[in-house]
Amino acid sequence: MSRKGLILLLFRRKKDRIFALLIKKYTGYFPKNLGLYRQAFVHNSAINKKDSDKLSNERLEFLGDAVIDLVVAEFVFRKFSGKGEGYLTEMRSKIVSREQLSSIASKLGFEKLLVLSESLKNPKNINLYGIAGNALEAFIGAIYLDYGYDKARKFVIKKLIKPFIDIEKLDSLYENYKSILLQWGQKNRKVIDFKLIEEYSDKNLKYFRVGLFIDEELLVEATNITKKKAEQMASEKAISILQLNIWDFKLS
Repeated sequence: MSRKGLILLLFRRKKDRIFALLIKKYTGYFPKNLGLYRQAFVHNSAINKKDSDKLSNERLEFLGDAVIDLVVAEFVFRKFSGKGEGYLTEMRSKIVSREQLSSIASKLGFEKLLVLSESLKNPKNINLYGIAGNALEAFIGAIYLDYGYDKARKFVIKKLIKPFIDIEKLDSLYENYKSILLQWGQKNRKVIDFKLIEEYSDKNLKYFRVGLFIDEELLVEATNITKKKAEQMASEKAISILQLNIWDFKLS
């Protein structure tokens, strides 16, 4: 049977055929359960609370989040064979960060597929960027339910990580948060300073609590077993608070 004939047989309604082709474009295969993928784009605001037959993407998002975590954990485990648990955890968090997923979802055009309430369709009223990231997680949950873990794993690695995430550049971020913040401070004439607030011992380990100050005002604190790591952690928190785009800075 021809490709066109197969589509006509599986999806009789025109809008279903169009949507099924879109899913195939994203995943490489036709969906078995088209409803799962439709649900992946339905924001909670679009659900009539009295209509129990319709579901938002929240449950699929929960499932997709878990699938992504497992896939990326295995990916970094295999790619960085000589690295310890702390490094692997850090790398996984960078890959699956809200910023990364939302950026990828936007590049895939997921914002255009979102189903929202009328009051939220105005971009000024809501952060579509973040909602698209949630939809991407739900989409992966849909793939998992429709075709299983192997297909979901291949989608995350081949369709998300390899095309959109520069692993080598991301790897260099591990020790560069402080550098990025200092560059931002120099560019914006802000004085960045790190001060040791507290030093204490617990279970034979020494801990350092460091405060990050901008123009002599405390912004964030972080604690670790070395001052250097505490400063890096504080810098990462500050970058998130200041909403800096890390890719705009030179990484040493």
